[in-house]
Amino acid sequence: MSDRALWLEECCPTCRAAPSARCRTSFLQKTRTPTRLHIARGWRARPCPTCKAPAGEPCRTPSGREASRTHEARLRPGRQELLPGPAIWDELEKRGATIAVVLFSGRAGRGGRVDRIVLSRLDGDEPVDVERWTGRDDLCHALEAPIWDRFGSFAGQPQIAGTVVWTSADRRVVIEGRRGDARFEELV
Repeated sequence: MSDRALWLEECCPTCRAAPSARCRTSFLQKTRTPTRLHIARGWRARPCPTCKAPAGEPCRTPSGREASRTHEARLRPGRQELLPGPAIWDELEKRGATIAVVLFSGRAGRGGRVDRIVLSRLDGDEPVDVERWTGRDDLCHALEAPIWDRFGSFAGQPQIAGTVVWTSADRRVVIEGRRGDARFEELV
């Protein structure tokens, strides 16, 4: 899966949100509640199944010229992309983890940063680390997606530091931390 933080460098083909702005529910109105990034926004990070253009390059016509618009097949998620839902929970289960914790921070002018991801399982009442990494794979991008969906590129935000906690026992995703001087906790 592509890095959702990079998706924010492009306009959204679905709702026409500007670069670094969060997606909107309607083309003509701004929303007060944050919406998830539209999957079409990550088209540049996917290869095109129609014209076989590699990731990062625009779509091409059969004659080799740049296409006037992105092919529809490229605006949908690829088979390798883990999207919120059963695929993430299945992957956590496959790795033997029941809890995933993603540490992040960010602010206006500096953008956001994901520090590390820790996969754990419960041994009795004690969490035991299964895997700890800062690498980039499909599961990593899927686990950090709620950060970019909620805060976008952190434009207009004070200093935010927090965690995204995925718990497979009750299949909940919670973002918690500090926004400026105030604590927050949100169920995703």
